[in-house]
Amino acid sequence: MIIRGKLLDGDGRLVGSGLEIADGKVVRVLDPDPSVTGWITPGFIDIHCHGGGGSSFPDDPSLAGVKQAVDAHRQMGTTAMLASTVSLVDTIPAIDGLATACDEGLLQGIHLEGPYISPHKAGAQNPEAIREPDLDELRQWLETGRGWIKTMTIAPEVAGAVEAAKLLHEYGAVPSWGHTNAKLEATRKVLKESTAHGVHIGLKVPAQTATHLFNAMPPLGHRAPGPVRELVAAAKQGTCVVELIADSVHVHPDLVHDVVEYVGESNPYGVVFVTDAMEGAGMPDGEYVLGGQGVKIVDGTARLVRGGAIAGGTSRMAEQVQRMVGGGYVSMEDAVRCCVGAPARAVGFSEDTPGVTLTWRPGATVNAVVMNDALDVEQVIREGNVL
Repeated sequence: MIIRGKLLDGDGRLVGSGLEIADGKVVRVLDPDPSVTGWITPGFIDIHCHGGGGSSFPDDPSLAGVKQAVDAHRQMGTTAMLASTVSLVDTIPAIDGLATACDEGLLQGIHLEGPYISPHKAGAQNPEAIREPDLDELRQWLETGRGWIKTMTIAPEVAGAVEAAKLLHEYGAVPSWGHTNAKLEATRKVLKESTAHGVHIGLKVPAQTATHLFNAMPPLGHRAPGPVRELVAAAKQGTCVVELIADSVHVHPDLVHDVVEYVGESNPYGVVFVTDAMEGAGMPDGEYVLGGQGVKIVDGTARLVRGGAIAGGTSRMAEQVQRMVGGGYVSMEDAVRCCVGAPARAVGFSEDTPGVTLTWRPGATVNAVVMNDALDVEQVIREGNVL
């Protein structure tokens, strides 16, 4: 089988004009051809996702429930993903179920969003489940996760935040600073201490990420910069990776452009696009659930029935590429890096990780998204199989 299009690798570099594939593996890369139309990119990687297709990871972590959500994202080119929880009173059942789905190859890891976050920036998190870090509890979660927990959202200002970060590091996971009301100084302190600890223990991934930059944190102010300034500065320096929900709802697309350009000047892998999708992704407007809380989607935007806070996203990765690239806010090359190379590096994925392609070396199993010039998804290949 031969597929044609401008061929980008996981870093967004143009490397050819198509692929020859046999038995699901790369035979050869076609030489560059300026006349070729459309695009071929590696499969997208989503490291912050709560569900889709009518199924929610924290609410239904069964294999059937997970598969339903994963399939909805795979249809739009996401070939590897972390499943995100929310702040739960009892997190063990969700972790255990999602770890089993990881064992089965449906997922490539777990992201715990909360519950060690600020009650003042709960967003769509259940305020009754929010609490300060308990290292014994966290260790139990990490043991239950059997190595699949990759990231955990923690507010920098909560008591014991650094100790929790160090414990995550010991298990190969990293803190994702967010859902925070922290001031600049508190954010700077935890970034510095977490970075130093990661270096000390030889951590193989960046010491931390930032959960959906700008959302559920104080806005950037000229007299009170808050956490945003420190997180962006750390991303530029290469000590943090910041998430952006690039769906044109959570963050203005011009600001997405600015952050990608500013951080990318020094650290091209410092920004990742994430969906933060809930079970309504890929579904019509209507009533849904997230972490036991009622959600209503109107005109594609999900909000809590109680209080009206935005309750996750409804986009999938390809739809973010369509909005950001199609709208002229970022280049296709930058978008692919934010959707493939950067998230892979943030959580330590390699080409041995199921669903992950970073280069097109001969003999490698194919994970690819084929899009036309209008950025419509025409074909998805995962682990050598056309979906």
